[in-house]
Amino acid sequence: MKKMIIGLVAGMLIGSATAAVAATSPTVQAVVSKYAITVDGQQQTLKSDPLVYKGTTYLPVREVAGLTGYDLQFDAKSKKIDLQSKAEGGSTVNQTTNQPTEKKVSWITAREANEKYGIKYVVDKESTFSYGENSVVFPVSMYENPDGKTFTNAEKTASLMFKNGVPYLGNDTLQLLGVNQ
Repeated sequence: MKKMIIGLVAGMLIGSATAAVAATSPTVQAVVSKYAITVDGQQQTLKSDPLVYKGTTYLPVREVAGLTGYDLQFDAKSKKIDLQSKAEGGSTVNQTTNQPTEKKVSWITAREANEKYGIKYVVDKESTFSYGENSVVFPVSMYENPDGKTFTNAEKTASLMFKNGVPYLGNDTLQLLGVNQ
């Protein structure tokens, strides 16, 4: 009988402790909602539905980052989210003046430009991209390890970026080469 009372008291203590923890933990009631998402006029689909809480819509940051052209890095230890622009890729530098340039550029890998449009490229002491009779020369070589930087041609009319050892062409380069996108 004594053991039964001790067991009953222990069970009540555990139960009340659980209720006390549950009562102090914050709870949120939100509504799962469906929204039409467009990025630059293009209809997009989220894998996870947005939540609406107190009139504010919360979107999944990793998905939205990907849709809007950003890479997301999450550090669980410090609880830090870092968004890095895929479009910018680093500071844009003119090789002649070493000054930053101000323009918004969208990017395509050199390999994808080759497969999609037939753009040819040669990387030696400089990087040359050609399409038909048009060509653009950048005064930089992949072998110089220019990772994370963006370069312009001498005329400042075309952009080339290197990210993780991969060359990317700016849409301004494609236009200069005569590619109709």
